[in-house]
Amino acid sequence: MRSFLVALREVAPAEKLGFVLKTGTSDMNVVGPAWGCPIVAYGPGDSSLDHTPHEHLPLDEYWQAVQVLEATLRTLCA
Repeated sequence: MRSFLVALREVAPAEKLGFVLKTGTSDMNVVGPAWGCPIVAYGPGDSSLDHTPHEHLPLDEYWQAVQVLEATLRTLCA
């Protein structure tokens, strides 16, 4: 999680960061408790539109997400 925060601050310093408790069905709900560790979900787009006919992804948000993931991996490897 720290690596994501470092990356988000590096890539998008003007963004207001926050945490959201996500519920629902996903593998993370199973493996997080089984592994005894926190799970981070991150990605671009409006999650309220997921799996709807109106789901879309602005390319600038996609590119920013790629940059955040790249910076996160760099931080983890350092």
